Amino acid sequence: MLRFEGLYPHQLGGYEAHRLRKGGDLSHVDRSRTKLNGPPLIGPEDWAARALAEIREMAAENFAAEVASLEKRNRKKDIERRFVEGPKQPWRPTRHGPMREVILTVNKDWFDADLAEFFGEAENQREKEFGALAKQWLIENFGDDVIHARADRDEAAFHIHAVIMPRATVEIAKPKARVPTATATRRMLQPSIHPFIENYEAAQDSVGEWFACLGLVRGERRAAAIKKARENGETPPKRRYHAKTWKWRAEQELRVQDRAEALEADKIALDERTARVAERENEAETVLAVAEGVASGAFVASEGGEEPGLVEAPAATPAETPLEDLRRRSPTGFARAAGVFGRAWGRLFGQAQAKAEAEADSRVASAMEQIEQADAKVAEAALHLPAKTRALIAEIRQTIPAILRRLERSGNGLPAASSKGQSQRDDPGEEGKFQ
Repeated sequence: MLRFEGLYPHQLGGYEAHRLRKGGDLSHVDRSRTKLNGPPLIGPEDWAARALAEIREMAAENFAAEVASLEKRNRKKDIERRFVEGPKQPWRPTRHGPMREVILTVNKDWFDADLAEFFGEAENQREKEFGALAKQWLIENFGDDVIHARADRDEAAFHIHAVIMPRATVEIAKPKARVPTATATRRMLQPSIHPFIENYEAAQDSVGEWFACLGLVRGERRAAAIKKARENGETPPKRRYHAKTWKWRAEQELRVQDRAEALEADKIALDERTARVAERENEAETVLAVAEGVASGAFVASEGGEEPGLVEAPAATPAETPLEDLRRRSPTGFARAAGVFGRAWGRLFGQAQAKAEAEADSRVASAMEQIEQADAKVAEAALHLPAKTRALIAEIRQTIPAILRRLERSGNGLPAASSKGQSQRDDPGEEGKFQ
């Protein structure tokens, strides 16, 4: 409900630019609702310029008072040094800055549950009541040090921004002297003058009581729980730190970006898996189509070439899908099917050819044996014939070995011998002559 943020004077320019929606991170702002923000609840429109002018005036007054004090004590060297240094910032060094930004809000759902629109009222009554109470609480506890307050209605939830400039007049003790002297005073910015800035839990209690009339309750007393746990020697709960709005928004953007990148990676992986499944489906369908074409006789093995393949049978019934379409649809599936069926045909043709050659060799050998047996019987019968007849038969028998060799070579698939070599091999020698 309540949050304090440290603020330095030099940050007021950026604060004002964001208030006027002219700079800073505006990604979370609904620009169509910016006009509903209205004028400041506390302070004039030029509050930031006035605050900076007042701070410069405080620094100048403090510098003049310090130089005057040094002149009274005739500290010439110190005067020279201070003129070189110039006016100092009117606050002590601090980690959070000398000013405070106050943010007052509650959960968005509480404001959205307002029923004003059902009764014809243009303004959200919960926002109106919350803004009025917030303004009263700020003035009640910080008085004139509240130099600015406004209501933002163009972000996710209605909230109040305020800026506290904690003015204080402090006494500066003079260096020790023989004669006691009065202390000097300086105008400073000192956050600790406001109890609620110094005690955050007390501020939360005050806000809880102040807004109780709206049905709102104080948040978890985490600081008290931490203190009690430490006193009892127990492990205290983790302290809750309020992240700066810009930092929280940057973290949210990083989470969104990481999530988007993860979703994109998942989408890419899904697309890749889908592509692989589609490729495998095309491959399977192509293999089946090739098998159906082979079974129907539309595709036959190609002749020649080192790799087995398929071609369309010219005289067969055309296949449902041409080979070229199957090859384009899935080159891998087509190559696999063509290779399988081509190799299968190759083995079948090889076996058939070997069987045919074996049968041919067997028939040639049988015929040769029968011819040789007949030749032997002719030679035996010629012994009983007249000499002239035996000479004629012997001349005829001289040509039989050459004929047999030609038949044998033809049966074995060998080319015919040359005429010269043939005449030499056809000479029967002594075997072809009758005794």
